[in-house]
Amino acid sequence: MSRSWEDRNARSRDFGGMTTRVPDGVAKPNNVEEARTIVRSAAGEGVPLVIRGGGHSQGGQSLTDRGLVVDTSLLGRVQPLGPDLIRVQGGARWGSVVDALRGTPLLPRVLTDVAEVTVGGTLSAGGLGTTSHRHGLQIGQVDQLEVVTGTGELVRCSRTREPDLFNAVRGGQGQFGLITEAWIRLRRAGRRMRKYEFRYCDFGRFASDLEQIVKEDRFDRLRAEIRLHDRQIVLDAGIEYDEAFDDGKALAGLGFEEIAAIRDTGEVGYAGMYPRWAFSRKTCHPWRDWFLPWESLRVVLGQPWLDPRSVPRAPQSWIGIYPIRTQGIDAPLFMHPKGEFMFAYSILAVLGEVERASKLARLLQEVDAALVGQGGKGYLSGGVGYGREEWEQHYGEQLEMGIRWKREFDPKHVFRPEGMPFGARSMA
Repeated sequence: MSRSWEDRNARSRDFGGMTTRVPDGVAKPNNVEEARTIVRSAAGEGVPLVIRGGGHSQGGQSLTDRGLVVDTSLLGRVQPLGPDLIRVQGGARWGSVVDALRGTPLLPRVLTDVAEVTVGGTLSAGGLGTTSHRHGLQIGQVDQLEVVTGTGELVRCSRTREPDLFNAVRGGQGQFGLITEAWIRLRRAGRRMRKYEFRYCDFGRFASDLEQIVKEDRFDRLRAEIRLHDRQIVLDAGIEYDEAFDDGKALAGLGFEEIAAIRDTGEVGYAGMYPRWAFSRKTCHPWRDWFLPWESLRVVLGQPWLDPRSVPRAPQSWIGIYPIRTQGIDAPLFMHPKGEFMFAYSILAVLGEVERASKLARLLQEVDAALVGQGGKGYLSGGVGYGREEWEQHYGEQLEMGIRWKREFDPKHVFRPEGMPFGARSMA
């Protein structure tokens, strides 16, 4: 276990950059048995733990000033198992999963937009990307998991084997156990991808096109950016292919104002990911995501809660739309709207001053209330700032299930990610 000031200080901030908590120590297991020992010792001594993978949380969930940070970065083994599955340790980064499959026609069905986030981290949150309109979320693409519970027990679980633990940790925000390994489903990808950027000035026309595109399953990749200051929407769409294909069929009937770019790439795995340099850890990133009912798309595009003066001009801000198929999202603690499709709505800013970032973070709490009023659910990767009443509204009847699972899988409340409900004894 590392207790150096270097380790402690390096793990005192997360991607959000707005919260500082210096832990008592940093535990960096080299293998699963060491991870079990760390958890057992913490349970016996009453030491709280938080789990840190890539540190990509935005609200301090991977930080603590009351105990130990468990850094999973050395649990990074990746093992392809054939044409359908890959076995990956929880500390492996999604970029390393793509690298391990290089030279094959295979990819995970859903990849995140950031290569540096970890498998255990996104499975604890939900995990979405540019293929979510077809394949849903990452938590729906896992066959089984290996988990260290709050008692230090190592348990393999799936939909049919220890299903309660499987359901608790997927989307459980690190409150019930440490994901040490995951068996993830793969798909066959094209050898190349053609990427389009369509520009829309008519937001209503964009909404109609997106509804048509999703219904017809016309593209392999989809992501849209709302450029608030320019009153434009840029739709990024991609088609994977092996041989040449006809652009006309892909573009037929769409009402965009212009095609801003068309380009081809052979880096299909990384095609939807932002480069490492896109976001500096030295800046602040007030960031919130929500999942909204599909039928609320036009209302959300109007954005009455956002004045252009409240966020920086792009590229210092990102307002995103991701269509998502809900079929297969079977983790009961991952709360989302009902219906065949929903969409993720994201607001992210890149700011140099903590005061300005904090002001935007407060505004995003007001936005949260407006979007929940539209039938939305907050994505818990950000700092939601919820109290008991808001958690009851968020989880509804599932709240008691989560409390029961906490008692079962982490009876001494070892895992205590900041700001999450089931790690707090007040929710027990």
